[in-house]
Amino acid sequence: MHRMLVSEIMSAPVITIDPDALAVDAAQLMEANNVRRIIVIDQDGYMCGIVTDADVLEAETAGSVASRYDPGLDEEWLTVRDVMTADVIAVGPEASLGQLVEKMMETKIGGIPVVQPPEPGSGLLLPVGIVTETDIFRLISEAWRADEASNTNDS
Repeated sequence: MHRMLVSEIMSAPVITIDPDALAVDAAQLMEANNVRRIIVIDQDGYMCGIVTDADVLEAETAGSVASRYDPGLDEEWLTVRDVMTADVIAVGPEASLGQLVEKMMETKIGGIPVVQPPEPGSGLLLPVGIVTETDIFRLISEAWRADEASNTNDS
């Protein structure tokens, strides 16, 4: 299982959002798609960040605390660019599941975008998928179910 390629388990296509969209729009998009992470892409379709439900929640919380002290502050004006993580940890589709899990444990993150450069050395990254801890748990669960079914049939 650890040698399986990331491309075999990634969720694709990815859900994306523009960096100038409102943070509240990101929250609604996550809720509508039942996801906790959205890849932020620029106008050319290249990845420029990632926004998580925790980023949005933190921004909303900070906005409500700040608005108590400054009633003129409106947290709904926060954009995705204001709350996203720009320095994104990513992997290529040819990475192994073992490499991905090592990176997730090392960085303590629960989801990693899968990207590929449009041209080698360009520095630009096209998002082609995402792998989350849920994808990995699903894979383990499916393997367990298959093993259980096999054991039941052998009895």
